[in-house]
Amino acid sequence: MSKPTVGFAGLGAMGGGMAKNLVKNGFSVKGFDVYQPLVDSFVEAGGKAAKSPKEAATDVDFFVSMVANAAQNAALLFDGDDCLTKGLGKGKTFILCSTTPPAFLHELRQRLDSECNRSDIKLLDCPVSGGTLRAADGTLSIFSSGPDEHLDEAKAVLECMSGNLYRMGGISNGTKTKTIHQLIAGTNIITASEAMGLAATVGLNTQSIMEHVQKSDGDSFMFSNRAPHMLKNDWTALSALGIILKDTTIVTDVARANSIPCALSNTAHYTYLQGVQAGMLKDDDAKLVQLYLPPSQGDLVHKTSTADVKMNSSHQISKDTVNDLLCGIHLAASVESMAFCKHLGGIDSKLMYEIIVKAAGWNRMFEKYIGKMLEKDSWSLADCPGADEVGKKLSEAVRKCDAIGYPCPMAAAALQQFHFAGLREKNLKV
Repeated sequence: MSKPTVGFAGLGAMGGGMAKNLVKNGFSVKGFDVYQPLVDSFVEAGGKAAKSPKEAATDVDFFVSMVANAAQNAALLFDGDDCLTKGLGKGKTFILCSTTPPAFLHELRQRLDSECNRSDIKLLDCPVSGGTLRAADGTLSIFSSGPDEHLDEAKAVLECMSGNLYRMGGISNGTKTKTIHQLIAGTNIITASEAMGLAATVGLNTQSIMEHVQKSDGDSFMFSNRAPHMLKNDWTALSALGIILKDTTIVTDVARANSIPCALSNTAHYTYLQGVQAGMLKDDDAKLVQLYLPPSQGDLVHKTSTADVKMNSSHQISKDTVNDLLCGIHLAASVESMAFCKHLGGIDSKLMYEIIVKAAGWNRMFEKYIGKMLEKDSWSLADCPGADEVGKKLSEAVRKCDAIGYPCPMAAAALQQFHFAGLREKNLKV
């Protein structure tokens, strides 16, 4: 059987890789982007260029959107005579892979039905995770939601783009899943900067620190992905700060709207805003490590990568101190992400656990501890086996940071959650 034809909008770092991967696997793909060099690169890879959303949507079976946000998707679908809904054929499918607020999916469905009389368009909610490399080789995690029969029809396209393809239920559940995932991914990214900045500040060998963490409980996908950028002093925007800032904005907005406390995610979001104020919006998010360093020493992680490996500690801060800081933050954020999942509703906690351990939000503390808490499904550090010891080590790491005047907002926010858990535990014993 011949493969379905695909329209595609949003040919940036992620979308470009996804679209080119479809072409590489034999799909006929028409691509649209407002930035012509991205279209040219797509054509060089064998894709077909479209001059408008309408042209990209004409005579295709499926249309995939990877534009930046909800506003751009709304414009893509509804704005002007060359919008997507003017070209997409009757009964065809629109696959939303961008990260948007969960409520946006229901708004889209309503607008398609009432505003432009296109109730025939099938809408699938399929946000993705995994980064540019996985986008290019078709091994993304995709959290698909929508009517089962429509997902069945889109299976060939979705499977080509994914290594892990999940079905999450009704429309917007895919986006809920991505929002939960991005809570922990967003905390992991800034935590990598906090840890590597600490090691560099006290003059430890940062290459050795990275290797130690990768063998220890402090490791995460984001740490192992971002730390090499810091070591090389290479800020090529593989994942710009603006991307994770958008995602943490969605997380914190959804949390507030649903009265869900998310101390770690709020702190991460605040720190990303500091990065924006420092002029890093379009830079790779690993560059946030410079927030933790003197302005004249933004390359300090790179410079200390050749420091004396025999120096086991400085200012009482050792490689284990750095690892303890990571472990404490990761455990607090892991519990926070699962509490967010439970209170948001609609997503099975066990399935969410399976998703995170295979996706970019993975960290070793999540895998080590959260599985033990699934049966009880009560998400507080007070209910976490081993949290007391992790909290004590984090407290000591924060004390050492305070002693040298090193800023550690993520560690401090995590430590407060351990203190709250201690109060709850004492109350339960009374």
